[in-house]
Amino acid sequence: MTDRIVNWWRGMSRRERWLVGVAGVLALGVLIWLLGRPAYAAYINLEADHRAAVEREGRVAAKVQLLAQRPAAAATAAKDAVAIDQYLTQSAGEIGLTLDRNEARGAGQATIAIATAKAPILADWLASLEARGFVVDQLTITPGADGTVGMTAELRRGGA
Repeated sequence: MTDRIVNWWRGMSRRERWLVGVAGVLALGVLIWLLGRPAYAAYINLEADHRAAVEREGRVAAKVQLLAQRPAAAATAAKDAVAIDQYLTQSAGEIGLTLDRNEARGAGQATIAIATAKAPILADWLASLEARGFVVDQLTITPGADGTVGMTAELRRGGA
C-alpha cells in the first residue's frame, strides 16, 4: 500500500505536490478544528459547572452550619433580654393562653397560674418552654368540669 502512495507521489509534478500538500494541511486543520472545538467547549462547560458546584457546596455548608446551631441559643438570648414574667406572658398569649397569675420570684424564676385551658395546648406550651431552656420545678394540673384544666407551676430558667 505504501508503494502505491510513493509511486503516486513520484508521478506528480512539483506544482501538484504543492497543491496536494496544501490541501492535506488544510484538511488536517479542519479535522483538528472539528474535534478540538467541541472538546474545548466541553472543557469550558466543565469548568463553569465546577465553579457552580463549589459555590453550591459553600451555600449548603453554611446552611448546615446554621441548622446545626441549637435553636434554643437564639431563644435563650431573646428571653434573657426580657424579664421572665414578661416572656411567659408573651409566649402564652401567642398561643391563646391567659395567665391568671404571673409572679416573678427573683431574676430567673416565676410562679404562674392558668384557670382554664385545653390540656393539649397547655402541654404543648409547657413542652415548648422546656425546649427553650426552662425547668418546671413544681406543676399542679386540676381538671375542670367543662373538659378544660387548670394549672399552677413554678418555672425557672435553666442554669439559674
